[in-house]
Amino acid sequence: MTEHLQLIARQLDHLQRMQTYLAHSFERCKNIFPVTNWQNLSMQQHEMLAAFRVRFSEFQEHLGKTMRAVAIEEEVDVERFGTVLAFMEKLGVLDSVEQWKIIREIRNAVNHEYEEDAERLTQFFTEMIKSTPALFECHQKLVFFCKNAYGLNPE
Repeated sequence: MTEHLQLIARQLDHLQRMQTYLAHSFERCKNIFPVTNWQNLSMQQHEMLAAFRVRFSEFQEHLGKTMRAVAIEEEVDVERFGTVLAFMEKLGVLDSVEQWKIIREIRNAVNHEYEEDAERLTQFFTEMIKSTPALFECHQKLVFFCKNAYGLNPE
C-alpha cells in the first residue's frame, strides 16, 4: 500500500471515530429542538449543544480533507476545492455540490455567531441537525468508494 493510501486509511479510521461521536451528540441534541427560550436550557443542554457544534464542524471539515485526499489519489487537480466537490459528485459520494456548500456555510456561520442572537442560533442549530444525516450519507458513500477502489475498510 502506498504512503498516500495509508494516509487515506488513517483519515477514514479517524472519520469513523468522529462519526460515532457526532451520532451520539446528534441523538442527544435533536430532541432539544426547537428551542423557544435559550435561557431555559440547562447547563447540561448547553454543553450538549456545544459538543454537537464542535463535532459537526470537525466532522464536516475532516470529511472534506479526506475527499481531497481521494481526489489526489485519483489524480484530480485539487487546487480549487470546487473541483474536488465536482469530482465527488461525479463519483456519487455527494448528492450535490450545492448541498455541501450549504452545509459548509452553516458550519462557518454557527462557529462565528454570537450567542446573543437566539433566533439565529436556533436557525443554525436546526439546520445543522437537518444536515447531519446528509453528512453521514456522504461519509458512508466515501467509505464504500474507498473500499471498492482501494480495498480500504475503516476500523
